[in-house]
Amino acid sequence: MNNKLILSVTSTTFYLIILWITFVSCKKSSTETPAVSTAKADLTKLPFGGTGSTKIIIRNQGGSAPDFTSLWLCGLPANGAGANNARDWTNADGTWDYTKKPQVGGNVIWNGQFNSIVDANGNRILTGNGLPNHPTGIFPITPGTIAYNYDRNPNIITAQPLNVTYPSLPKEAASPTCVGFGPAGYSLTGSAIYHGASTLGNDAAAHEMLDKYGGHTDGTQRYHYHFPSKDLQDHIHVRTSGHSALMGYMLDGFGIYGPYGENGELLSSKDLDVCHGHKHPVMWDGQMINLYHYHWTYDFPYNISAYKGTPR
Repeated sequence: MNNKLILSVTSTTFYLIILWITFVSCKKSSTETPAVSTAKADLTKLPFGGTGSTKIIIRNQGGSAPDFTSLWLCGLPANGAGANNARDWTNADGTWDYTKKPQVGGNVIWNGQFNSIVDANGNRILTGNGLPNHPTGIFPITPGTIAYNYDRNPNIITAQPLNVTYPSLPKEAASPTCVGFGPAGYSLTGSAIYHGASTLGNDAAAHEMLDKYGGHTDGTQRYHYHFPSKDLQDHIHVRTSGHSALMGYMLDGFGIYGPYGENGELLSSKDLDVCHGHKHPVMWDGQMINLYHYHWTYDFPYNISAYKGTPR
């Protein structure tokens, strides 16, 4: 009789222990949160575009094809202008320090308008006025400011009517296409995305004075971006983990995302193809689709090096 009682108590105790372990295990797994990526770019040592392996290749000067980590331009304008003095934020090893580079100050508010729709025929239609939906620095750059000492950009910002149509599911072309000057795409903020070079043929983000959103204006009076500043990224979508969110559309219709990849890793140009993109499943119009796409990166050429599809 006593042996049976001892066996019963032991079995009950063992059963309760198993239940407790199972409860704790399930509770732990249900409350765990996804790991937050802590990878950060070293903005103090960025490679200059146009030097070393980060080349600026010009098609009408003999550069017949794109190359990794480089920008493939169709040509340079004859009357190029812009800033060319970056020595005060150039490091001894030939890199440049974004944290030391002055910014164009100010907090000018704009009536930015932007809309993106997919119609019944499978077209994506972007419309707007080209003005950003966030504040900008003061342009023309104010005389007497630190930024003015390096870049006397005399241009204002004006509305730029936007009405472009892309296929909602763009296709890769048989071969890449070189990139021209002017808009290479459009941000979800409503303003243009320019490639990484100035009309002087140097690294625009490293040489020209930009505001905290990585943008400025030019002789067309169009506000546009050259650099994926944190302010710009956070304004579009505050990222905590995983793949970066969509930040805009390039002229061939493919999307451009922020600088973090499929597993939350921080990408650089060397992780991407000759067009500055790659292909894997991404969120596209509310669905996960295996689709080519571009990435902003913190290193040159920053956004696009050649068009993977056919630009419109």
